Amino acid sequence: MNEKTKQQGFSQKVLNICAAPAEAFAAIELAPSWLAPIALVMLSGLAATSYYFSGLDMAWWVDDTLRQANVEDADLEAARAAMGSMTRGMLFSIGATSTVLASFLIALVQAMYLSLAAAIMGSAYKFKHWMALASWTSLPYVVGTLAMIVNVALHPNGQLSSYDLDPTSLAALGLTLEGTALESIARSVTLTMLWAVGLLTLGFAQWLKIGLGKSAVIITAPYLLVFGVIAAIS
Repeated sequence: MNEKTKQQGFSQKVLNICAAPAEAFAAIELAPSWLAPIALVMLSGLAATSYYFSGLDMAWWVDDTLRQANVEDADLEAARAAMGSMTRGMLFSIGATSTVLASFLIALVQAMYLSLAAAIMGSAYKFKHWMALASWTSLPYVVGTLAMIVNVALHPNGQLSSYDLDPTSLAALGLTLEGTALESIARSVTLTMLWAVGLLTLGFAQWLKIGLGKSAVIITAPYLLVFGVIAAIS
């Protein structure tokens, strides 16, 4: 089993993350690399961002964004003029930069948290192991970006709100919670996020040889904290 695991290449690990995560985690443990998977997540995100802004109805997007932001009538014209001055290229640059930074920083913060949690539990795994695990378990987001591309293709008129871009969000799936403090959470939580968190829970449990329940509590604690703060200030 170990020899077979050592021989796993990038494509095999990608397949195993989806079909046989235990085998993928064993391979990652033996050869903890993180650059290739996080690069794939970034590239897929850039592809979705580029496709979205390339066909976006700019005038409609400005009006929709202002409507979603609940801008006061007195400030509406000034806000519309400011947003109207933004070019398609500027929006893509902002979106592309955000995509790359978010992909890397999320994995980095997760790795730092996992490294600390594991060290407290007496684990000998190094930071590179947790960075690799965080990066590989982020691959479900590639599926999410593919879903976004399909969603954009289904709106050829370019009138697709950035809030509705990801069809795997809880809000897009019907849990809108409109007008409540949980509305922004329903828009932020996606099926691919839940998938990634599930994989991270499985990997952490496998490496540290702990129960899934304990692993789930450790992995989901930061998410619950962040969503709790969002709900409190909304």
